[in-house]
Amino acid sequence: MTTKTLFDTPGPRARRRHTIIEIICVAALALGAYTVYELLESHGEFSAAAWKPFTQWGLWALLGEGLANNLRAAAVGMALSLLFGSLLAFGLLSRRKTIRIACRVFTDVFASVPLLLLLYFTSLVLPSYGLKFSDFWFLVIALTLFSSAVVGDLLRSGIRAIPAGQTEAAYALGFSGIRTMQLVLLPQALRSMSPALVSQMVILFKGTALAFVLGGYLELLRSATVIGTYYSRSLLQAQIVAALGFMIVNIALGLLAAAMERREQRRNLAPPAAPLAAEITAELAPR
Repeated sequence: MTTKTLFDTPGPRARRRHTIIEIICVAALALGAYTVYELLESHGEFSAAAWKPFTQWGLWALLGEGLANNLRAAAVGMALSLLFGSLLAFGLLSRRKTIRIACRVFTDVFASVPLLLLLYFTSLVLPSYGLKFSDFWFLVIALTLFSSAVVGDLLRSGIRAIPAGQTEAAYALGFSGIRTMQLVLLPQALRSMSPALVSQMVILFKGTALAFVLGGYLELLRSATVIGTYYSRSLLQAQIVAALGFMIVNIALGLLAAAMERREQRRNLAPPAAPLAAEITAELAPR
């Protein structure tokens, strides 16, 4: 099997040049890291006194509560995004031009607007029209508006990638267009696009940190800020702990997405167990 590349294999001189560049970059990064370490060390940021407040269980409980609130908002936002994104994907693939155009406008608008601006819209504009929700729901609505547009486009791409023969087989079995989409196309699109959907969950989780501007929602960043305000000597330390919390969750989700992608690749390489028509007939057969 041949592998196609976008550039020629580097020769001896190019490899030496690349090695020199890599050494220079690594040395520059090491020097920068050492400079930052020396600067923080000179201000006592690594001293035992600066980290002493974190020996108290109450501080970790506060940080854990904030992290749990981040996860809760991201999970609810992703669940609603899957629901509305599926409907949006149906609209983007609709045979009616007006529905397709309306769904495309929605997708392009809300996928382009910054999440922070949507959060300001939900928390400042909606209450002026009498829609008074908690800060949690202001955050969830903003996340859903932003993520539904992305999920809808992802599912549309996944459905488009399914061979046309499966749709024809479903029609041959007497399925309507909606039932074909619901029972045949959408489940396969969700499975094939699952790594991208998990990656979107990472984006949503990071977006929950923007709830800091609301002031009334205790998420991880606000928990760290509260600790840093009370223990002024440990402000940087609290932010470092919060950053580590975000990193651990995001890395775990990234590993999950990579594992799902590898599983999907193995599944695509494996021979099909049974024709699609037989699977559908067996699924719908009376029990």
